[in-house]
Amino acid sequence: MNPYAGKNIESWASITKELVDAHPLTACIVDLCLKSWQSILHGKINTYLNLTISEMRLSPQATGALLHDVIPEYIEKNIKGFRKGVGKEKDIVCEYNDLFSMELKTSSQKSIFGNRSYAKSDSGKCKSGYYLAINFEKISKNNPKILLIQMGWLDHTDWRAQKSETGQQASLTKEARESKFVTLYKNMDVFTPCRHAKRTRRGGR
Repeated sequence: MNPYAGKNIESWASITKELVDAHPLTACIVDLCLKSWQSILHGKINTYLNLTISEMRLSPQATGALLHDVIPEYIEKNIKGFRKGVGKEKDIVCEYNDLFSMELKTSSQKSIFGNRSYAKSDSGKCKSGYYLAINFEKISKNNPKILLIQMGWLDHTDWRAQKSETGQQASLTKEARESKFVTLYKNMDVFTPCRHAKRTRRGGR
């Protein structure tokens, strides 16, 4: 299924909004993601040293990996019919309709990235469907925050591999970045809102 097939780029944003509005997690996903973030910041790994995770100054890669595991766990424990994916399943699995299963991408940078395989082949783990994208501040900052929570739909063809054959990342096309995500949450303590920007749930409360 490619909901954008045969449609001009000008219509992509409205198609994306319809897809996001139809997803059963849209209404609660922001709350679950923010609670997952707080559980990471205040969780303790080494009780002997009595350090919280936020005090350990983890790398962005380690922080992203924690979010990648904790968010699906939060969803599984709170939303009936959803669970954490295993193996070649999507990261978040909808048990009653696989159409609503999602891939989860986390990043401390402004964009999100996939493995090079996302752009090279559509075999193996399905790369098309719903995506949940989380951008966060580095834990080394004082009082780090979730910056953006976006949901959308991506297809295999939306990814571009690094030009270098040794590069292991894939990034999104400009059209996909601009038209295939809906912003559900933007932290207004960090971003300066545009005068004509669409209103989203405010952060920093």
